[in-house]
Amino acid sequence: YLKWAAENDFTSMLPRDTKWQWEDSILSMQSSLNAHLVQKVPMVQYSDAAFCDTAVQWVIETDQAIHALQHLAFQKLISIASKATNGVDIPTWKQTQQKIIDLFKTNLCNLCKHLQVLP
Repeated sequence: YLKWAAENDFTSMLPRDTKWQWEDSILSMQSSLNAHLVQKVPMVQYSDAAFCDTAVQWVIETDQAIHALQHLAFQKLISIASKATNGVDIPTWKQTQQKIIDLFKTNLCNLCKHLQVLP
């Protein structure tokens, strides 16, 4: 049977042969990388003009005061973001809300400790 199968290009269906073929096919399969790859959003190249235009647009769209760009907290934000090598992950409004609540509670507890008042 085995000789005939080899001569006639026939795939043997004997149990030991099918097990060997199944193991061989599993070993020869290469897994896909698609699930592990994440497409990057192309980064906008920095220029002073582009930054100025974007900053002015931000002031207008968010109804900020004109001097908001000179505020120390804004400058610190820009300084930190400028050191990012792969872009910046901006938190969602829910994450921002939770961070503000946590910060408020922390400051309130610190104030109570400072004033030695029990909550």
